[in-house]
Amino acid sequence: MAKAFFKTWNRGFPTFGNFAFASFLVAVISGIPLAIPYQVDRAFDSLQILHLTNPAGLFFRSIHYWSGQLFILFTVVHIIEHLLEGNERDLKTGLWIRLVIVTIASLFVMLSGFILKGDGEAVMARQILIGLLSTLPVFGETLKLFILGASKNMQLIYLHHLVTTTVFIWVVIIEHVRRAWPDLLSSVYLLGGGTILAILFPPELMLPGAPLIRGPWYFIGLQELLHWIPDPLSVIGMLTLLLLLFSLVRWLPDKISIIGKWTLFIFLLFYSALTLNNWCFRDGNWNSIFL
Repeated sequence: MAKAFFKTWNRGFPTFGNFAFASFLVAVISGIPLAIPYQVDRAFDSLQILHLTNPAGLFFRSIHYWSGQLFILFTVVHIIEHLLEGNERDLKTGLWIRLVIVTIASLFVMLSGFILKGDGEAVMARQILIGLLSTLPVFGETLKLFILGASKNMQLIYLHHLVTTTVFIWVVIIEHVRRAWPDLLSSVYLLGGGTILAILFPPELMLPGAPLIRGPWYFIGLQELLHWIPDPLSVIGMLTLLLLLFSLVRWLPDKISIIGKWTLFIFLLFYSALTLNNWCFRDGNWNSIFL
């Protein structure tokens, strides 16, 4: 049924991979004018001023926000489609490894953008990221220093978000699809849908003292997982094993590969359930609304 859905979709619409590429490029282009008024040392204040005094800037921020969300969503669907078809075996070894790294980099570029808001949600997400990196043995502190820098200043993570991670993702996408730009039709669809979302649901800033603070939707499943499993190192170990399984699924024998893909799919469903539980059934004190 899933294969039939993707085949039917691809006959009538651009592929999810094309939509992911278009989302990424729109996010990059819409982020350029945002970099002009943004001040990394006064992140929250500069975005507040943008919201209050610059309608055009707010529109670009909305487009930037929604194209980023769609990029993550379409990337996940694109990965599911190709794992379902077994297309990962057609890719060269080096490209497959780089695509696995790009998957991680895509989540990081989204999380770094969320942190760069500088509001209450961003501060909490940064603290959780610091805590997770600090629990890693041997190279945790080095990785934290490489990603976040030595102080509370966000200059380094801003550089990663604006340049290093973005350029790396773009280069690997170009290598994968063999063109520098997405096709026109997927770009038109994406711009149309993104504009509607940007107008109807502009992103907000979480003011200090807000009763309910959450991370981004793709991160709160991890927060829920950490709530149920108090040992962060166990959670990191489990996620690392799943990432390793995703990386190796290309080389596994057919039967074991199918089991591995089912394992990844079941975890995705489980993570989605955790995300839904956190989003819908938790109050501001992290208590279940049913208890």
